[in-house]
Formats: sequence, structure tokens, C-alpha cells
Amino acid sequence: KFAYGVGHTTNDLCSAIWFTYVLIFYELALEFPTLYSGLVMLVGQIADAVATPIIGVLCDRGPTFWKINLRKRKIWYLFGSILVLITCPFLYSESYVFEKYSMIKRFLYYITIAVLFQIAWACVQIAHLAMAPDITPDDHERTNLMSLRNTFTVLSNLFVYFLTFLILKLKSDDDVNNKSAKVSPKDIGKFQLVVIICLSIGTICTTLFYIFVKENTERLDADSVKSVKRTTFREMFCRVSLYQVILIYSCSRLFCNVTQALIPLYLNITLLMDKPTIASLPFVMYSSSFIASLLSAYLNDSIGRKLTFLIGSLFAFGASLWIRIDTSNLYKYYFIYIVTILIGFSSSLLLVTALAVTNDHIGDDINNAAFLYGILSFADKLSCGIIIMVIQALEKYSGSMYYRDVLSYLCASSSGIGLL
Repeated sequence: KFAYGVGHTTNDLCSAIWFTYVLIFYELALEFPTLYSGLVMLVGQIADAVATPIIGVLCDRGPTFWKINLRKRKIWYLFGSILVLITCPFLYSESYVFEKYSMIKRFLYYITIAVLFQIAWACVQIAHLAMAPDITPDDHERTNLMSLRNTFTVLSNLFVYFLTFLILKLKSDDDVNNKSAKVSPKDIGKFQLVVIICLSIGTICTTLFYIFVKENTERLDADSVKSVKRTTFREMFCRVSLYQVILIYSCSRLFCNVTQALIPLYLNITLLMDKPTIASLPFVMYSSSFIASLLSAYLNDSIGRKLTFLIGSLFAFGASLWIRIDTSNLYKYYFIYIVTILIGFSSSLLLVTALAVTNDHIGDDINNAAFLYGILSFADKLSCGIIIMVIQALEKYSGSMYYRDVLSYLCASSSGIGLL
């Protein structure tokens, strides 16, 4: 179980950097226009969205190619892990080759890297998720695996924020007398250091997973696959429950990803807080999320999926309302910590419950598990990418409270729709 739990750590570390810092890095460190920074994320999300169902189909039904059985989850896991390690550092580095070229050429360089990175990320995500139903047929055990996976996701996020906080404390020369200085091109090297350290730790965790987690060999046997009645694509897409699961999962992920992506901009641009807060407050948020992840499996087993999701939604509503109505100095310096705690707690409850509902939907149909996770990820990545792109595109037409309003309205809406 431990090896499975840490198996997604590289992805989690990279995801924490991607969703939390990619917008602020491209907008303030690389000095891209707001629209371009949103486009980098959108193109990456679209690449991920398109790749996940394809990887899911190959992972479930793929042929043998050059003596390599493409139904092996670990083949996709290994390929994705290596490609993540290669591409991620280039996402957060200055493109020295294209430095003197036009903004368009620099932009094309970064979206190419983003596409490769997101395809690699999708390979690891789908392979790792699809192995949970392979490991155990028991619903409670699967929920525990998802809870453990989410716990290490939270720990990965905490590590990224703690590390970023420490590194950003090493202020540039021009920040010495300006505690409220924004992120600037002089901080590029600090982001690179964060990425290198995270990838080093992720490599160790990836190795542990690959060595100690065993794949279900029965599923790989061609005769065994034929003997099991497999749900057809038509049967899957005719089930209303599939679309309910897609809605619950997408709304939960949207809440988590939007808060993760916009909180640094909200703190640095709207509230004019100093640079280290873009790491310290997310750290508080994910500390709360860590506690919630420890409780989520117990709550799902004891009071059920619906009540657990309801509790998470109520915390999300409370945080969204507080962000919108409180403009006092007390909020900026003290109550903002309570708000981030509420967001963190709700994120874990919503996401773990959504994953548990997904595993319930899969049931014994493990031969379609990767494809189902691919469909969910397609809806999640595409919707998230488009929404964040629209948010960034509209920013220049809005006032100073723009990120406050987006956070409050969008987060309340996503959790509310998921609850319905």
C-alpha cells in the first residue's frame, strides 16, 4: 500500500508546481502577457485531455507491439515518468535559444514543452489510477488506496510550498527594502531550484512503486481477457451513471485546480501580499487538506459518499462566501488563514469522495478501468483549461478585485454543481 501511495509523487509534485505557479511564473517571471500565460495552461490541459482516453484504451485493450504488451500499466507508467523528468525542467527555465526571438516564437517553444509534459503526466496518472482496481476487488480497500494516494498528494503539495517558501526567502537584491515585492524575472532561478529538488525526490518514489507494486498478470493474458465479459463502449456511454460520475469528478477537480492556480495571483496581485505568502498560505491550505485526507476514508465508510460530499461542499461554500464579503485588514492578515484551511479541508473531502464514487462505478469491470479514468480526466482537464484560459483573457477588462470575485463565484459554483 505504501509503495502504491508514493507511486504518484512525481506527478503530484509537478502538478503542485504547474497549477500553483505556472500562471504567476509565465506572467510575472517570464513577463508573458496575461493571455499567453493562460494559453500555455490551456494548450497543456487540452493535450492532457486528448491523451488520457487514448492512453486509457491502449492500457486496457492495447496490442503487443515489438514484443511489448501495451496492456501493461507499468509500461505506460515508466514511459510517462521518464518523459516527465525530461520535460518539466524546461517549463520553468528561460529559453536561452529563443531569448532574442519574438514573443510568439518563445510562446510556441513553451507550449511544445507543455504538450509533451502533459502527455507524459497523463501516462503516469492513468496507469497509476487504473492499478487500484487491479490490486484489490474490495470497495473499502480501494477507497483506502485512494485516500492513501490523496494523502501523499497533499504531502507532496506541502513539500512544494514549504520548499518554495524557503527559497523565496532568499530575496533578490532589489527586494531587501520592499517586503511586498512581486515575483520578477530575477526569481526564475529560484523556481528552477524548486523543480530540480522535487524531481529528485519524485524519482526515488517512482522507483519504489515500480519495484514493489505488482501488476495483475491475469488481466494481461489474452485468453483471460477474452473469457471475461467486457462492457462495450456503447454500453458504457448509455449509462446515466457515467455522466453523473463525470460531473462529480470534474466539479471536484475544478474546485481543487482553480483554487490552486488562482490563490497565488489573488494573494500577490489583489491583496498585495509579499512573495513568501504565495507558498506559506498554500502550505496552510494543504496542511488542512492532509488532515481531511486522513478522515475522508473513515467518513466515506461510516456516513456514506453523499454526506461526505455534502460536508465538503459546505466548507467550500463557507470559504467562497468569506472571500467575497470580507474586505477588512483583519481578513488580510489573520482570517485569510482560516479561509485557506476551509478550502483545504473541502478539497480533500470532495476529491477523495469523487474518486471513491468512480471506483464504485468501475466495480468488477477492471478491464475498462484505465479508459474510464481517461474519460474522467478528459472532461476534467478540458473544462479546467478552458475556464482558466477565459479567466486570464478577461483579467485585463476587470478591476483590482477580479481574482477575489473569480475565486468566490467559481469555487462556490463548482462545488454546488457537483453536489447536485
